[in-house]
Amino acid sequence: MQQLQVTDLHVEFGGLRAVDGLSFAVEEGEILCLLGPNGAGKSTTLDLICGKTQPTGGSIRLNGTEISQMLEFRRARLGIGRKFQVPSVYRDLTVAENLSVARSRRPGLWSALTRFSLSDVRETEGILERVDLSSKREELAGNLSHGETQWLEIAMLIAQDSRLILMDEPTAGMTIQETEKTAEIFRSLSDSHTLIVVEHDMSFVRTVADRIIVMNRGAMLAEGSIEEIETNEDVKTAYLGH
Repeated sequence: MQQLQVTDLHVEFGGLRAVDGLSFAVEEGEILCLLGPNGAGKSTTLDLICGKTQPTGGSIRLNGTEISQMLEFRRARLGIGRKFQVPSVYRDLTVAENLSVARSRRPGLWSALTRFSLSDVRETEGILERVDLSSKREELAGNLSHGETQWLEIAMLIAQDSRLILMDEPTAGMTIQETEKTAEIFRSLSDSHTLIVVEHDMSFVRTVADRIIVMNRGAMLAEGSIEEIETNEDVKTAYLGH
């Protein structure tokens, strides 16, 4: 089932078209990786989908609903979650408390931490198991390793019921072991979540990507499997020059 449909999307900053007529669809449960040289428009595309940036023109439809002019918080309520390059967690709270805050729909940090049920505890445990943080549930988030902090933020998006998760360079700064674990987490998420990932680590992309879109100068340059992308002459030119 098609979850996201982007059609003729574009945005301009001071006369510069950062995203230029981009069109693609993402199926439910798919892991789509966006590749391209620096400045190709990859992160801006994620900004446009989550609502951080408003498009100059074009259409974004989530499960058939037009969202291109919708405010960012309303898109989040519809199930779009965004993970930025720098993790955003509550460093002075435990791992479990971070998830309680993420799950709560009540305003106020104290309310989120003091009102929870047995079902909340069970759901939190299930989410922590998915990201391999069960043993860290009482650890302060500020004491986690870089990779563990990234996994906690992913867990917080799951807790918020984000069905479409946008990831911007999720493995940056990770060890090889952390990167491999992140790939396992991504593959396990695809049974219930859709992921759009901006990433430069090609070994990671080979492991997780169902499909790849290569962008250049704000537009789509190529689309296909990892094998098709690696043998595409236009892609080679964009990355390496003539």
